Amino acid sequence: MIKRTTIIIVLCLAFPTLIFGQGETSNWYFGNGAGISFNSNGSVKVKNDGQLNTAEGCAAISDPFGNLLFYTDGITVYDQDHQVMENGSGLYGNPSSAQSAIIVPQPGNLEVFYIFTADTESSKAETVYHGLNYSTVNLALNGGKGAVVEKNLPLLAHSSEKLAAIAKSCVEQSIWLLTLATSTGSKGTLNTYHAFEITNTGVSKTSVRSTFEDLFINDPRGYLKITSDGTRIASANMAGGLFLYDFDLETGILSNQHRLSISGSNKAAYGVEFSPNGRFLYAHTSKDATEDAKHFSTLLQYDLQSSNISSSQVVLDDRSIFRGALQLGENGKIYRTIAKSFSEGTSFLGVINIPNEKGLAARYKHDAIALGSNMAMQGLPPFVQSFLNKTDLLTDGNGEKVGVRTICEGDDLRLEAEAIANATYSWKKDGVPFSNPNGHYVQISGASNHDSGRYQLKIDPNDPMECTIIGEALIEVAELPEIDDLVLTQCVISSEDSPADGYAVFNLNQLVENEDDTFIFYESLQSQTENNQITNPGNYTNIFPYQQTIFYSAVNEAGCKGSGEITLQVNPTTLNESVLSPLLTCSTNNDDTLLKGIFDLESFAQKAYPGLEWAFYANLTDLEHEENALERSFVSDDTTIYLRLEGDNQCLGVEKLSLGVMPSPIFEFVETLEVCTDGTPIELEAPSGYDSYAWYRNDTEQWQKIGETNKLSVSQGGTYSLEVGRLHKSEGQQIMCLTTNDFVVISSSRAVFQEIQIEDNSSNNTIEIITSGEGHYEYSLNGITYQDSGSFEGVDAGFYTVFARDKNGCGITEEGVSVMGFPKFFTPNGDGLNDEWQLIGVSQNDITARISIFDRLGKLMARLEANEPGWDGTFQGKRLPASDYWFKVDFDDGKKFTGHFSLKR
Repeated sequence: MIKRTTIIIVLCLAFPTLIFGQGETSNWYFGNGAGISFNSNGSVKVKNDGQLNTAEGCAAISDPFGNLLFYTDGITVYDQDHQVMENGSGLYGNPSSAQSAIIVPQPGNLEVFYIFTADTESSKAETVYHGLNYSTVNLALNGGKGAVVEKNLPLLAHSSEKLAAIAKSCVEQSIWLLTLATSTGSKGTLNTYHAFEITNTGVSKTSVRSTFEDLFINDPRGYLKITSDGTRIASANMAGGLFLYDFDLETGILSNQHRLSISGSNKAAYGVEFSPNGRFLYAHTSKDATEDAKHFSTLLQYDLQSSNISSSQVVLDDRSIFRGALQLGENGKIYRTIAKSFSEGTSFLGVINIPNEKGLAARYKHDAIALGSNMAMQGLPPFVQSFLNKTDLLTDGNGEKVGVRTICEGDDLRLEAEAIANATYSWKKDGVPFSNPNGHYVQISGASNHDSGRYQLKIDPNDPMECTIIGEALIEVAELPEIDDLVLTQCVISSEDSPADGYAVFNLNQLVENEDDTFIFYESLQSQTENNQITNPGNYTNIFPYQQTIFYSAVNEAGCKGSGEITLQVNPTTLNESVLSPLLTCSTNNDDTLLKGIFDLESFAQKAYPGLEWAFYANLTDLEHEENALERSFVSDDTTIYLRLEGDNQCLGVEKLSLGVMPSPIFEFVETLEVCTDGTPIELEAPSGYDSYAWYRNDTEQWQKIGETNKLSVSQGGTYSLEVGRLHKSEGQQIMCLTTNDFVVISSSRAVFQEIQIEDNSSNNTIEIITSGEGHYEYSLNGITYQDSGSFEGVDAGFYTVFARDKNGCGITEEGVSVMGFPKFFTPNGDGLNDEWQLIGVSQNDITARISIFDRLGKLMARLEANEPGWDGTFQGKRLPASDYWFKVDFDDGKKFTGHFSLKR
């Protein structure tokens, strides 16, 4: 007998006709704005309206028809319109809790739901830890959008991050809510599973406890999952291990604890899920590294029917990603999150396509569901596992019941459930009901693509003590391989000395156009019937001269098979030299004795043989076997190669082609030159004797041609290139071989004085020369001794000529300047030396200044202009005595300065 357990308590009891909807798990919201929904045919639609931003935990619930009701991250509840539900914030879950929330309907009530939340202690540095709580949602309120009417009712002060739910019985109208904690719900080592019963009267706050004295779990992270028939439980506890239990639906007791070993280095179990038929357990394990660069995860499968479950482990995927969740979908596939790190997700989900199959036949596909711009993180929403309990309607080749099958066009298939007396059987395909006079089975004969889809069956036993049974099957009808009768023509070289005998070597594999199909070849129909294959299809010699018929079968990825005929034809042909022979190229290695060059065979063939298929070979043997075809860009010295021409896989002829390598020019040219941009241009001359010349200048990252003779006049700096060419001719063909040399022209010019700054009348007179120009300059105050800096210090008062000289030889710029000062003493004794006192560095400048001279008592002794003869040391015609005298200078621009000097006799 097929075991019949409840699927949906509320619908089974209150509205048994709606249980066929099975839409409670149709909408998923998770990660950063990510979401998917399931179509009636089992396909997936990406959603972009989700409001969650959660690293891990999340939950969602829909009505039996697949219409979204609400969803949450365990803290905030969003209604069907993706708005925060009335009173729907501040729940005691946590986005960093593995299973932050799970939503459970109240049995017997279509409008009341419980949100169970699990907090996390892993990230509680500053907030209060809340443990396990539940809140109540009433959808009858707020115009059907619902409101949270009770919030954060406590169940356990401390618990793990695990939540799972399963229907107890459709007769007793109750559901179990399970978690892992200590036996009392206090803080400590986790060793007790608590089962809280939810009935039509509410949530029991007294749990059924299953304590395991040899269980020591200190890490609260990881998922808790139940088989959809409620008989087994898997608990993932990161480094604490992966455990398997039996579960008694009637009592809520767990038993027969069994720890599964995890091979490899990724031993931290996080996500777990059972196959729809409950035979296989899948685990997402990781290295649990703290550094992003060291994240690594493995996807494992365990066979629960094996006598040694741990040894049945199969690795389905192993790669550098973060830990993640696994969740069974209503279409019978298991979905996997594949985040890069805790804080960086991906815009994809992985999928186990046929989880009821063993090993690699489960067909895991990475990056299978593209989520657009939204990000899946680590978590996926859990559900009351009974929502996903379905009986398989198909049988595989081994007689095992399965839920998914791929068949070929034209095949027969039977979908079948248990025949129950007086039961009512209701069938749907892709959500649309159809009549079926056969009741418990559907027979498909000569399947076509129209028969592909999702089949659903509701069995109502018409016995109030028996539960409704839901059956489901996903069928894909694969197309047969495209089969045609084919012709394959092979060329053989024939001449008077060696005429063709009608036999040739054929490469049958070239007939394979779809690499995903497998082709098998036979010499006769009898060989095909007996499966006596041609063992060397890539090197097959016909057994009948000139024309022979052989047979083939093509098998596609789905295992669908088609058959056809191949006519082999031998075409004798002469070997002629190509009319375009020789093909010339220029050498790339002039420094070697044996010149080599690159032959662009592809460009040559496209121009010479438009519309034809072609291949080049080094020898006739390779050409005949169609092996070792030459690269389309072929490096070689002087040689002869062979060309095979085809049209639709039929050999049209064979030609030989001579290859010739012509030497490229070798020349030397100066690498660096200088030009004075304010002077005469430099004249460049290329080496003589070549057939072509071209000069280029690199202007804003593009080469511009600026000359086509062997001479060039250059007046500006930059990067230049000289290209010379040699024209080679051979047997009617010609080629110009070119060589280029790049060189740099450094531009320079005479200096332009922008400013000459003078600080004078001080104890440290300075001159600062500021210039502009393209050159590199050096500076001097005497035209003899130069320095790199334009700054001069400690300059004596007087008149100077400043010089700026271009280091690249573009000339000298000069200008006269004066540094003002005064003599510290003078000796007016008539000997012609220091007979007068006057400012220094003024008379040659257009400077107007008035000088007043005083004795030590402040009496004015003399007044003169700066550009007049100096003071002779007299006052009113009388010689003054030797002494110190003071002076004051008033400039027209308002500046003043004073000082003193000595008169010596």
